[in-house]
Amino acid sequence: VDRANRSGRGGSVVSSLCAFCARMKRGNLYGCARKNNCNKLVLAQHLDDCAESFLMSVMHNGFLRTMKAHYKINAGDISVIRPMVYCRESLMTEFAKAAHLPVINENCPACFEEPKERARIKKLLSRE
Repeated sequence: VDRANRSGRGGSVVSSLCAFCARMKRGNLYGCARKNNCNKLVLAQHLDDCAESFLMSVMHNGFLRTMKAHYKINAGDISVIRPMVYCRESLMTEFAKAAHLPVINENCPACFEEPKERARIKKLLSRE
């Protein structure tokens, strides 16, 4: 957590661990893909994730952006695809349960509790 707190540009303090954690996870996934000679990384973010990310970006950063469904990483050797971006979270959960697949609830490994901001945005969207 201390390392994450000082992960801003030039070692500056960051206000949230979420961006640091996301970068670390992506870096580990890219490394695993390279180790296994893979040039595609398939992520399972769904439409609800994209909507939540969009609103968080607008409300906290002032930018109109969200996750891309397909892109090449800066190094150019791996393409990231999100084939589930047009599927609702509820549909994916129903499928996983019907197929007896595990459904992993969201949690924050840094603070061991529900991610506060994403959970708040999810609740906001559920009312609409």
